[in-house]
Amino acid sequence: MSNLKGSTFDKQILNATHRLAAFKQARHGTNSHKTHSDATRIKRDMYLKNFKKFAEENELDGKLNTLMTEENLTELFEQRLEGLSCGTQEDYLRGWSGMIQGLQQTNISINVDVSFFNKLVGKYKETAIANGESIGEPKLVTTSFHPTELIKELPLSLSVIAQLQYETGFRVSEAYDVINNLERYLDKMKLHSVKGKGGQVYIDKIISIELRIRLIKLQQQLLTQQINLPVQSTYYRHLQRYDMSSHDIRAFYTKELYEEKIREGLSHKDACLYVSKEINHHRISITEYYLSKFGSD
Repeated sequence: MSNLKGSTFDKQILNATHRLAAFKQARHGTNSHKTHSDATRIKRDMYLKNFKKFAEENELDGKLNTLMTEENLTELFEQRLEGLSCGTQEDYLRGWSGMIQGLQQTNISINVDVSFFNKLVGKYKETAIANGESIGEPKLVTTSFHPTELIKELPLSLSVIAQLQYETGFRVSEAYDVINNLERYLDKMKLHSVKGKGGQVYIDKIISIELRIRLIKLQQQLLTQQINLPVQSTYYRHLQRYDMSSHDIRAFYTKELYEEKIREGLSHKDACLYVSKEINHHRISITEYYLSKFGSD
């Protein structure tokens, strides 16, 4: 992998634009993220100039591609996306994701992958829902599989991540944090003090004996370097084989816990509020959003 050519940011932007250009190349049937239309070129020119301005204002030195870290991009996006609608935020993030994948396909080194953008899109959507903003129809859960089937099928380490998500409702990043720092969170049959978005702490989670045993076994294998924990993008790819996402597993957790509380006699409002707190939110609209991912019965 290499860096963008040019001694100035402007020259590096020209090099990036040249590398991405693929106007006469067919895109159909390929996984190309290069620039195939003038409209895309205009957008990407804007993205690169946005980042150049950010780098200059923060007195950052080096190649633009090496400065495109998760930390710097997160700060840029917070500045650029503040006050915009959820749909506009998602379009901007997806556009950036495609451009970075395109540059990576031209052998430019950028240490960011698509999972970073997926998590940010999820974050902005959940914030929008919590603020009462309409974000359109949610992406429906279309898989014919249940998470318990995946847990049996996936390789050990990925299976433990899926089971942890399914039993607790944790986001995938939070599940990884628990696995990497198990001694901090595990107390007998309970996971405690797990932090979600904004540092908000989850309600303590009681887990099954089976999951406790599997977590401890996985931790021992990681410590003795018998196996390595796959990166999140690998987890996503395995889930896609079953037409499922990590967000779908969180949706299954929400739906089944809601149904359990309804059977116990709670009203719709009280059941939604209970579930919302379990997934580290405080509005019933969050639960209703996840329920709507399964369509109408």
